[in-house]
Amino acid sequence: MSNFFQFSIIAILNFNAIIAILAPALAEVSKWSTSATDLKFPPQNLTSESSPIIPSLNKKLKNSTILSDPNYIIPPHIVPDEEVKTFTTSLPLNNIPISHLTQFLFSGYQTFAHTTNNDTFLHATLKLYGRVIESLTHDNIYIVDQKGIYIQLETVPSDRKVSTTRIEPQTLSGVEMQFSLTAPCFFPDTPNNQQCTYTPGLVIDRNGIDPEFFVPTRILQTSQVGEVVKPETLSFMKLPGFQGGTSRQPIGVDLYFPNSGALSGNSESQKTQIKREEKNDYTFAGTFSRVSQILKANDTEAVIGRTIHGFTVFFDDENRGLNTVIQAGAQFLPDVIPDLKGSEHTVNYNVNRHLFLAPNNTRLPSRSFTIYSAGVARAKSLMPDVTSLKQVPKVDYHSIWLGLSPVIDRSINEGRIFYDPISPQVVSTRGGGEGGAGSNIEFVSLVNKDRFSTVNLNDFYAQIYISFLRNNVNYVRESIYWEGSRYYPHFSFTGNWTGPQDVLRYYTGVIASETVKFYLGGDYTINTVNGWNFSAGGIGYINPDRDYYSQIFGSAAKIFPMSKNANLTLSTFFNYAIDRDTEISEITIDEPASKLSINARLNWLVFSISVTYFFGKIIPDSLKDRLLLQFSIRPFKTITFSCYVAPIDKTSNRSPYGASVAWQLSNKYNNPTLSVNWQNQKYNYANDTFGNELIVTDNKFTVLFSIDK
Repeated sequence: MSNFFQFSIIAILNFNAIIAILAPALAEVSKWSTSATDLKFPPQNLTSESSPIIPSLNKKLKNSTILSDPNYIIPPHIVPDEEVKTFTTSLPLNNIPISHLTQFLFSGYQTFAHTTNNDTFLHATLKLYGRVIESLTHDNIYIVDQKGIYIQLETVPSDRKVSTTRIEPQTLSGVEMQFSLTAPCFFPDTPNNQQCTYTPGLVIDRNGIDPEFFVPTRILQTSQVGEVVKPETLSFMKLPGFQGGTSRQPIGVDLYFPNSGALSGNSESQKTQIKREEKNDYTFAGTFSRVSQILKANDTEAVIGRTIHGFTVFFDDENRGLNTVIQAGAQFLPDVIPDLKGSEHTVNYNVNRHLFLAPNNTRLPSRSFTIYSAGVARAKSLMPDVTSLKQVPKVDYHSIWLGLSPVIDRSINEGRIFYDPISPQVVSTRGGGEGGAGSNIEFVSLVNKDRFSTVNLNDFYAQIYISFLRNNVNYVRESIYWEGSRYYPHFSFTGNWTGPQDVLRYYTGVIASETVKFYLGGDYTINTVNGWNFSAGGIGYINPDRDYYSQIFGSAAKIFPMSKNANLTLSTFFNYAIDRDTEISEITIDEPASKLSINARLNWLVFSISVTYFFGKIIPDSLKDRLLLQFSIRPFKTITFSCYVAPIDKTSNRSPYGASVAWQLSNKYNNPTLSVNWQNQKYNYANDTFGNELIVTDNKFTVLFSIDK
């Protein structure tokens, strides 16, 4: 594989979304994280480990002396939204965080760049119906039943095409060969007193020269060896210069090859140019979802059953038939109703807070759409004798998930390849001559194993001319990288054990794409009481590709309080990609996916400074060395300015600097936010034959807006 293709594809595939790091506003509309390092932990104090779900519950108990239903102490009734704590109803819906208070969510961004078409991304979530019902049965089971119906509209990637055009200056060489030989006829059936031609009549059709590679496409035969030459033709051929006979009797050989080879560089340039053009196409995905979450609590424990039914329609879907059938059938799968035994004892309303965190700590496939999700979480409630975090019971949550996940097809193809002339063709060297007997002309004609030489011919006349040609051209070569996303059914079984300081997760599943992908993985995260955070895990795939591949990962972080208004965080992270597919269209692509980094972040008052270094040679197939410096300031509660610079960056696709500003347009959390981001982008295509570094520079601007009601 040539260096051009190798480095161009590295640049295409290693696009680093630094904007997401820069703008805090992006975190407000980001997808629900499923990373092991972003798992949910409550504050580490016992007072926050439990609390009543509905603060006004005691008041309802006092007012429940008149019963309208003999089966209930408190009959089922709708609870006002403001009386329900949001952390008890929060959940991810297709990776978007919602709660019972969510009415409308919108986020969108528009990008502007020179080498990329202006991308538009939109996401909207609208609640059609929602309510929370609580009740208390006669056998002392407290029940909170949350229901919601939502519609979502989102743009998702459909096709992506990156065209890379290499324009290399070259000097194109050509040659023109012209010759003829006439002499007395010695062929059978020809008169001896006449002149015959001893070369065939061959002429390159100059109107049939290929316009892209400048090679002949047609050769015309105008005469045969042994043809009698007319006297007027002989007279015309003796004029100065090559004369290929007359229009009535063309004879002789006239060969013209404008492209006999090329040399790098020309008199106008010694530097190769690179042009890059990226085009992204999107389609809309509309989703209709039904959410059900049922909480039950008795005197000793509590359970949660969570069910989500979803139906997603893609405006452009190559697997529409299969996806529709599966989604339609899944709508009839039942809601999870957790089982819990009643008791004569009073309900313990100090429900373990982790019961609400564990379902959200489950691993959900990223960029996927839920068809059916059903799981149950169970935990012991907190008792008055709990005095330390170690005594807080863990919560176990186990679920099944059925959805649609993207599988990306990729290809690399040659586009147009041609020569673009930038100067007229000129004669660099010309030689030859003509004459008859008594001249210094010597000529040999070999035709069908017959040899004719001027040494053996009397009264001959020969023309011999050869010209070497050259002109300045650009050798233009286009490479097209394409990727297309298709959504396939995906089944997963996953669960976790969530405690006050640690989370252990497992996950296994299968993606029913054309090449079926099975996987099995797990991870463990722990927060220590002295501020350390550790995380480690791994996942293995059968039939891995460039997006779904086996890897192991881990991280460590420590927060050092420095004062009331300052702290320092030190952290490190590694990821080792084991079997990521390295071929596209049978071309090996060197695209590292492993990484090892260390980071130091100082937060002081309204300032934040971060230093991150990525090591390129410790883990096999790692990203290249990179030093990233980030700075942000929040002069007001609603405005944040950020910038970054990468003084060391050896990656082929790099962003040396950028900046952003995020403005929260109201004092309410996440309502609404405007962010403007800029990043300078450089795509490195290695060096040309002259040793010049080939770089395409672009400036990418992103305007993002989000609102949450």
